[in-house]
Amino acid sequence: MDSYLHRGLPRAMMEKGKVIRLDITSSQSCQSHEITWDELLQGLRAAPVQVIFTSTNSFLSTVPGFQKELKSTLKIHQFFFDRIYLQSNGFCGHEVWLDDNEKVECYTYWSRFTVKQTYDKLRAKRTYTPHISNHHSGAGDWNADVAIHGPQSVRHGWEWYEMGFFASWTPSGSITLLCFDLPVTLEKDIQSMFCSQGVSRWCPYAVFSLVSDALLRLYDDSVWTVRNHISQWEARRSQEADYILLHEIARHGIHISETLSVAIRSLDAMQHHHAKFRTYNDLVRSKKGCENWDRVGTHFEFQLRFLQGLFQRSEANNARIQNEITLAFNVAAQRDSRIQLQIGEEAKREASAMKAIAVVTMTFLPATFISTIFGSNFFSFEPDGGAGQPSFTVSHQFWIYWALSVPLTAVTLALWFWWSRWVEHLRLSRFRAVAP
Repeated sequence: MDSYLHRGLPRAMMEKGKVIRLDITSSQSCQSHEITWDELLQGLRAAPVQVIFTSTNSFLSTVPGFQKELKSTLKIHQFFFDRIYLQSNGFCGHEVWLDDNEKVECYTYWSRFTVKQTYDKLRAKRTYTPHISNHHSGAGDWNADVAIHGPQSVRHGWEWYEMGFFASWTPSGSITLLCFDLPVTLEKDIQSMFCSQGVSRWCPYAVFSLVSDALLRLYDDSVWTVRNHISQWEARRSQEADYILLHEIARHGIHISETLSVAIRSLDAMQHHHAKFRTYNDLVRSKKGCENWDRVGTHFEFQLRFLQGLFQRSEANNARIQNEITLAFNVAAQRDSRIQLQIGEEAKREASAMKAIAVVTMTFLPATFISTIFGSNFFSFEPDGGAGQPSFTVSHQFWIYWALSVPLTAVTLALWFWWSRWVEHLRLSRFRAVAP
């Protein structure tokens, strides 16, 4: 089995129908229960603070009547489970529910955070899951197995954590936080935080300030794992660059910057929602833990600054990998230039050799030509001719040589000239045929 499957795949967190509820009465009293959805509904708000861990598929696989009752009790909007929001890269929102006397009956807020995690060995993914139009028949149905960012990507060395959160708070000091599709490591971190730290039940956002602490660790790991890939590449910098791997690292870096940017905006909006709620709700300001100093707001502000720092580091990672890509192309271009220079030097040496051959040929060609002519049968030389004198005679038919050689030479030159023009015309015709 692939070792990546043991690293906290979010959709493999729990089996279908499995729910974990964390009941918190104080930092010294914290109990975790594995329950069913029926048991959850029966024990809802039994403790002042309840944190529920489940999956989107688990919730959507319950009977419609149960979903309706749970949504009604906790004031969960239907759009929270619509496909367009489940495929979103992040958001947050809030709503105040008033009773007939215009008093706060319930306060809810929701958010979605996505994190991309890379591992040691990255491989390019040869397939993809196409997006189905929202106007397509059946497009609203959700199936995690065929989601855009499904679990199949883990075998290529990376995976997505797509986490949803919904909180429902009542003025009686009861708050229920639902956590959807969390990786196992994050779920354990959150449970440990709630069981070791006190949380004010009079501040609706107090519970999420602890959750966001754990989320920051995921984002931090996400940024640093990509940094490890970049540093590893910088350390070896082989002559033969793996351009596919370089662009794969750059692709993941872009996604990580995207998720960080959206997370920063979501956390900033959540901070403003918290400040607005404190401003308009006298109950919050009158309860212990929220009246004097806005500890939750200042903690959100600190987390926001930390996320902004991570985003800058992620942008630096992107700049570094782009620098490596540029360097790889420049090294390849430099290597090609050296090869071209070597080819040019070889051509220069060949040209020098051809020049030497041409000089030798031109040196001996006239003498060879004269020797060939005088060695033909048109000439006759007798060392001991008549009267004891050598004789040299030229045939009366010597004109035949000129009558044949001159026209043949002219025809050969004409054919060569015609062939050259024809080849050039053919080349231009082909160029015009392909040129726009």
